[in-house]
Amino acid sequence: MALVQLNGEGGAGSSRLMGTSEENWTKSTALGTGLAVFAIALRRSLEVRWVTEAAREVMEQHSLLRAQAVQNAKGKLAFQVSSEAGSPSVEVFPWPSRELASSSCLSGVLVLPDDEGDNAFSLALDQVIRQEMNAPFLNSEGKPSLPLDLFQIHVYSEPSQSQTIIIMRFHSSGLDRPSAVTVVQEFFTALNAIVDGAAPQLSDNPGTSVLLAPIEELIPKGKASKNFLQKGLDTVGYALNAKKYALLPFQPNYTDQRKEPFHSDFLTYTLGRAGTLDLLGACKQENTTLAGALAAAFLKAASNMKEIKDQKKDEFNFTSLVDCRCHFEPTLPECVMGNYVSGIPQTQQVKENMTFWDVARAVSSTTEKELSKYRHFSELPVINLLFSQVLKHPGVTPGSSMRTALFSLFVDKPLEGKWKDVEKLNLAAACGPMPSMHGVGPCFSVTEMLMEGPDLCVSLVYAQPVFNRDQMHTYATAVVELLNSAAKNH
Repeated sequence: MALVQLNGEGGAGSSRLMGTSEENWTKSTALGTGLAVFAIALRRSLEVRWVTEAAREVMEQHSLLRAQAVQNAKGKLAFQVSSEAGSPSVEVFPWPSRELASSSCLSGVLVLPDDEGDNAFSLALDQVIRQEMNAPFLNSEGKPSLPLDLFQIHVYSEPSQSQTIIIMRFHSSGLDRPSAVTVVQEFFTALNAIVDGAAPQLSDNPGTSVLLAPIEELIPKGKASKNFLQKGLDTVGYALNAKKYALLPFQPNYTDQRKEPFHSDFLTYTLGRAGTLDLLGACKQENTTLAGALAAAFLKAASNMKEIKDQKKDEFNFTSLVDCRCHFEPTLPECVMGNYVSGIPQTQQVKENMTFWDVARAVSSTTEKELSKYRHFSELPVINLLFSQVLKHPGVTPGSSMRTALFSLFVDKPLEGKWKDVEKLNLAAACGPMPSMHGVGPCFSVTEMLMEGPDLCVSLVYAQPVFNRDQMHTYATAVVELLNSAAKNH
């Protein structure tokens, strides 16, 4: 049921029309939301031909990685796979200058595990990720317009230091977080063999010669039962209720700077092995999920901010993100390419007398109930309608900021940074996917990964000049302190 054979169009290749969600992501990516980057840092030099060959091996496993976002002859947005094999989109860029990298604020910089002595590599990686999050997808003519490849690779090399940074770029119209993780692991497997002079051995994946249907067509029958009138009423309801929810206060100079181009920035923090074990143990004892605990920290830290207390608001809205592959009937394997992530709009009141674990349990319980009611399916049309309206009319959001909620956070199990087949690569770090956030989106997006140790790494991606780095660092520091305190005092 899930596999949709490609339809030919005039012999130029094979294609299918985009679904509503995919269309929204295509439009939002052009504005700065929906480009996701995954960074790979290696302590060795690589030949670009190795990277290209490994990418080609992975692309042969998934037709969507070989696709472009296009506008067909009827003016409709579609995915098109060329009738020819084609080559991976791989570009080489110069290593960031030490002066440019060193100018970065050290607070919240992504630090490599074994880079404490000389942090030049960490600063270079941090700088490259930030640049890439704000570099639009470009077509073969160097323009940010259709047709666009959905998958691109940028390589930064410093041969004198035996260092390489590989950036994998994913266009969110067709590729989501689970897709990115699958691609990175398969790329490691292929590259690890190639640099050793061996032939890559990748497992056959569903999707080699087919495109899957969009998420709207895979929703199980009866699980998205809202009619047109109900969708319209719910959309109006969301819009009217949005004013009662608190957002992070915008930076003081935002009003003067909002005509400047928006761009994405990020901050990264780790809890360390002891802090991570304490938090995971506390979550188990409290019968809450890690996502519930993270949400509680973001909510409590926001509610403690003076500006929000002065507004006398204690209710927040956020979006719980769900990978729907395991919720389809039949289910889809995790390795299937596509954008099958949906969101559940959630609200949570955070009164002063509520403890950290009170909030965590409330969030976890509500999320479980919402999933049992299939709201990740039933709310999809409403979210798409709101999404499209904000794209067309940014002025409906506070200060034309395009901020629609406090944060977005995946409720699935955290990503695990335990990569296989990297023995020959001298892997220093693999982090992401980091989503650009300066178009439509929440105040910040959360990317988490459970690194070896275990060590929980949490990144907050946010839009500037809506917020500035010092402001977000103060907020994020409060979040980390809440997490550590709640776990230690449990």
